[in-house]
Amino acid sequence: MDGGWALVLAAVVTAVGGIIVTVLQQFKKENHTDHQIVVGLLQVLRKSQMRVEDKVDRVDERLTSHLDSHASEGILDNGRTVHQNGVEATSKVS
Repeated sequence: MDGGWALVLAAVVTAVGGIIVTVLQQFKKENHTDHQIVVGLLQVLRKSQMRVEDKVDRVDERLTSHLDSHASEGILDNGRTVHQNGVEATSKVS
């Protein structure tokens, strides 16, 4: 191979390599942008999950309090009475 063809081959290899590097850099930028979008969406989902968990905890506390108040009064909503030992008995509801 003479010097002229070697020079042309080197230029072609350099050009092809440059094109490949440019294309890979573009994919890297897109991937970085997509990653940022996904991370942002995951953060929003996490915040909403925490709000739901807080609401469930509050409902759980309120329900426990409500049931305790019914148990301390000795009557349930279904017309049954609760004795001190926790056994339910049917009572007539009019």
